Amino acid sequence: MDELFKSLTQHAATVVLVLAAGVLILAVALYRVSRRLQKHETKWRRLLADSRGESLETLLYDHLAERMEMSRQMSDLDSRLGVLEETILTSKRFLGLVRYDAFPDVAGSQSFALAVYDDKGDGAILSSIVGRNSCRVFCKPLIGGRSERDLSQEEQRAVRSAREGGVRTILSP
Repeated sequence: MDELFKSLTQHAATVVLVLAAGVLILAVALYRVSRRLQKHETKWRRLLADSRGESLETLLYDHLAERMEMSRQMSDLDSRLGVLEETILTSKRFLGLVRYDAFPDVAGSQSFALAVYDDKGDGAILSSIVGRNSCRVFCKPLIGGRSERDLSQEEQRAVRSAREGGVRTILSP
């Protein structure tokens, strides 16, 4: 140990210079790290405060609240859409209309057959036969796209017309 002290006292000036250089290098490194930290803190302050002075945290909470509200509205719309899809299955949306002359002495295609049914084929066929002195109206039920009663040619064409694309008026020769 005595030798170490002797060596240090002999080279004290060199040791002091090396230690001073080390302190100087550490001071420069500390200054550079301090400047970097200051730059990062400035960036974070700018990031965390917008032009209105609100913090990023407040903005994120507001965004989260809006997102939760949107999610609630989407689930509400989804449930309403399910109800509408169920309703549309039973809505009478397929229509077919055939107009024709039932009798040779009555012109103007005043007689008609109207088919109305839903996706399941449930509905009715409404027929009107117009004569010179009378008008008769008939209604036949449709279940699963079929009628339990015989259909006339015009009624069959009305059902076919409804199946093929909805509301179209077909004039029969």
